[in-house]
Amino acid sequence: MLLTSAILLLLDHALASPVDVLEKRQCPSIHIFGARETTAPPGYGSSDTVVNGVIAAHPGATSEAINYPACGGQASCGGDSYSQSVAAGVAAAVSAVNSYASQCPSTQLVLVGYSQGSEIFDVALCGGGDPNQGLANSGVEFSAAAVANIKAAIFMGDPLYHTGLPYNVGTCAAGGFDARPAGFTCPNAAKIKSYCDSTDPYCCNGSNAATHQGYGAEYGSQAIAFVNSKLSATSGGGGTGTPTTSSTSTPTGGSGGGGGTVAKYVNPAPLV
Repeated sequence: MLLTSAILLLLDHALASPVDVLEKRQCPSIHIFGARETTAPPGYGSSDTVVNGVIAAHPGATSEAINYPACGGQASCGGDSYSQSVAAGVAAAVSAVNSYASQCPSTQLVLVGYSQGSEIFDVALCGGGDPNQGLANSGVEFSAAAVANIKAAIFMGDPLYHTGLPYNVGTCAAGGFDARPAGFTCPNAAKIKSYCDSTDPYCCNGSNAATHQGYGAEYGSQAIAFVNSKLSATSGGGGTGTPTTSSTSTPTGGSGGGGGTVAKYVNPAPLV
């Protein structure tokens, strides 16, 4: 009887196609989405500090950058207005995250956004729309399956920042240039940490643009620790689906942080 079972098990493995085996290996336990700030070149921008830190803490984790204009009217990023860029970014984030959650239903997902990159994740995860940028849909735009798989979200220098929200971290007691309205609540607040200091002119009402550049150095370790606290310790495959080609990529160029780094911070022109 035992011999028969062993033979059947070996036969089952032998009949499994190479594609089946490959599919099972292409869904990691953890996948990270990074979204860059305005005028940063394609890649992770300043979100790379946290993206790389999470990869270093979880060997086998994968990551991808949200592909969107990250623009505010500057010629260097194609000339899209800030509103056009945010709308494109929200759509790109929703498409990428929802698709990944569908293809890899057991993979734990992490969102890491910086500045405008935070704004697009904030809109998609928290709902409420973005009226100042012409986005009227007030619902959570990620699918229910994606929301369930998103274990942690990091927002750094989020223009939607509004004082008093339970996930805020930092010294800002006001709001960003695109602040959420008074009384706003996010249904997924427990998954988020949002970092902003009072001297930041983009996520708060300060006048020191250099503050906006420093969240990776100031809060990066804290943000990585928060993400790690939300992730399970499981290792190995996260499902049997096949993610898109880009979803299995890790950061390229440079060194350190486990996956390397890309797209270092570029001083943005004022986000208007």
